[in-house]
Amino acid sequence: MLEEIFHIIIHALEHSLQILPIIFICYLLIELLEDKIWNKYQTNRLLKSKFAPVVSAGFGLIPQCGFSVVVTDLFSKKAISIGSLMAIYIATSDEALPILLANSESYLDLLLILVIKFCYAILIGLLFDAIFKKRELSKEQIEFNEEHSHDTLYGCCNHEIESSHKKIKDLFVHPLIHSLKIFGFILLINIVFQIIIFYVGENVIASFMNQTGFFQPFIVSLVGLIPNCFSSIIITQFFIDGLISLGSCLAGLCVNSGIALIVLFRLNKNVKENFIILFSLYFVGVLLGIIINLF
Repeated sequence: MLEEIFHIIIHALEHSLQILPIIFICYLLIELLEDKIWNKYQTNRLLKSKFAPVVSAGFGLIPQCGFSVVVTDLFSKKAISIGSLMAIYIATSDEALPILLANSESYLDLLLILVIKFCYAILIGLLFDAIFKKRELSKEQIEFNEEHSHDTLYGCCNHEIESSHKKIKDLFVHPLIHSLKIFGFILLINIVFQIIIFYVGENVIASFMNQTGFFQPFIVSLVGLIPNCFSSIIITQFFIDGLISLGSCLAGLCVNSGIALIVLFRLNKNVKENFIILFSLYFVGVLLGIIINLF
């Protein structure tokens, strides 16, 4: 038994190590461009126009949960519309893109996911801006925002999201830490998954997931709401292994905005508005999953 588990761990380690270099390169490039990308987003004139959700959807495709966190901060200060917030939440895929990039057989699926998420994010963003045309901040909200206007925002791995004059060391340290963190998650998932397959059987697991049928997007979207990169990793890994459909994968990734939802409930004191965003995000994610699964 110990020998079998040892072989499972070695196999999972070999598979996970193949992904590590590509993930590191992805996050290194993002770190190098992060300040320029973010400054461009903040100064984009389109953010004040009716086409703001289009810009947000585009930036949301960048596999970095930090952007959705900072955009949440802007939303709490009434600097952007609810449509822009929804657009970047839906477009964000957290760790899914680097993992799919590391799998050569998933390139077509990756392109399809990006296109669908981008178009859907724009559609929902414009729709929400049309429904919620004007949004006023309460006196308490304004005071709260002023009090916390100079707070440092932190993203994954507790690194500063809005940081200027980065040192060369910092440019490499965060991508390395983040890559190792994701590697650890992937390795853990692979080990657990391989053990389950060994003792339960792949056919039994596949059969169970297929039996969820129509309700699969509902279940996967609940996983996607977990405010941690672990959720996007497990959704993507399940999709690569053929355990969930493309529609269910999209449903889960559309609601997965990293830790942004936690930041939303922390910074935006309009609790009713926060719950509207949360439930709306879940609903539009499930809806997309159901529609895609019909084809």
